[in-house]
Amino acid sequence: MIQPISLTNKFNSLQFKGKEDIRIIPSSKPTDLEKSIENELGINPTETVTKKFANGETYVNIKDDMRNKDVFIMSNSGNEVNDNLMEMYLKADAAKRMGANKIVAILPNFPYARQERKTELGEPISAALNLSLLHTSGVDEVITADIHAPATEGFGKDIKLTNLDSLDEMTKYFQDKFDDTSDLVVISPDFGGKKRADKLAKALNCNKAIIYKERAEHNKAKAEMLLGDDVNGKTCIIYDDMIDTAGTMAEAVKMLTNKGAKEVYIAACHGLFNGKALQNLNNPAIKEIVVTNSQTKPEVDKIKQVDIAPKIARTMLDISA
Repeated sequence: MIQPISLTNKFNSLQFKGKEDIRIIPSSKPTDLEKSIENELGINPTETVTKKFANGETYVNIKDDMRNKDVFIMSNSGNEVNDNLMEMYLKADAAKRMGANKIVAILPNFPYARQERKTELGEPISAALNLSLLHTSGVDEVITADIHAPATEGFGKDIKLTNLDSLDEMTKYFQDKFDDTSDLVVISPDFGGKKRADKLAKALNCNKAIIYKERAEHNKAKAEMLLGDDVNGKTCIIYDDMIDTAGTMAEAVKMLTNKGAKEVYIAACHGLFNGKALQNLNNPAIKEIVVTNSQTKPEVDKIKQVDIAPKIARTMLDISA
């Protein structure tokens, strides 16, 4: 487990603004990651009221001065994506109307990132739309992590998108676990994640392979072919940006074990674990599932977490420099 590095002493340097110039607007359901970021910075969240009207509309009220402040808005973790986004839009709008100097949305798992292009006639480009709505609501910059489609960064014409990654945290986790990495093979579960897997394989100085998959429909994919290094008798690390329903992961594990893999680890920045995910991952061949604390972790012993709070906190300080 990565140990957080305290960043509070950075406020003693003249290159950073003082705590009095920064405001953290909490989510209505504070996550462990959110609390860790606040602890890293030594800043308490601003008192904020969030509630629902009888018809489901969201109401927010920020109870502190925002004028000329750098405002960081935290996001809820979980599956109520549309409600969470509306809450963020309203908080950004309120802070902007109160005279905030800069507004930054902390969205570790960027919503709608899987819809960054049209694959069929009649589809929207939802990732671009979400960035536009964030900008319209008053957000100047978004901090996210391991965004599903890096192409989304190109939509930030009017709003800056800072995309962090979990590579350093995952590398350290597996270096601490394996003294000798020559017996490891990093697996990309599809061609879209090839560059991500390449980086981890290079960092661990080990072999790599790619699974060619066929996607019949959303959340349903079948592993067809393994391209790259032999996995027979090897320990495999499947590395992806997220685990949603885990259908892709389950197929990948099945293919690797059929090809003689000794054991399988799964690593991903975002552990969503929706639908039958935990059931799909209930396979004795899976040694561990390693995710970051971008989402709330299910109480499953096999699921481990690494901490990205220090990385996000450092980025927040850089933005407020």
